[in-house]
Amino acid sequence: MKVNYKKIKTFMEEYFKAYSSYAQDSETMPKMNKYWSRDFVTTAFIRLKDGSYPCVIGPRSTWQEFLIKGHLNILETLKPKEIIIDEKEKKVAVLLEIKKYDRKSNELICTLDSIGCYTLINEDNLIKIKNLDLCFGDPGKITGLYNM
Repeated sequence: MKVNYKKIKTFMEEYFKAYSSYAQDSETMPKMNKYWSRDFVTTAFIRLKDGSYPCVIGPRSTWQEFLIKGHLNILETLKPKEIIIDEKEKKVAVLLEIKKYDRKSNELICTLDSIGCYTLINEDNLIKIKNLDLCFGDPGKITGLYNM
């Protein structure tokens, strides 16, 4: 598949909508296989409660289990504020606004700024995300929300 700027931008815009809708429930999680490669790995630059740093999770199935368990009480939305695309290197940098809500009351818990660096690949003739490096403006807000 020939990848160009427009295809990457469309893919990423669809990804953020899909993540906010499907990536937090076991019933809808399989829809995310369209976006993450089988060997997907995410690296979140946060210090976990056990002191380990950074938080590295992969492959895709482990990441999906982590998301499902981490969102039993919380729902989050991802809103790209700016998307920067390097089509030659198949890299995307995104300034994100992340909103976390209480799952039961739908009350806003917090809003976070984040930068995500995505590495894309061609898997089965489709654009997929192979790696995500994620940095948070206030990483303490994240670790306080989860039992990590």
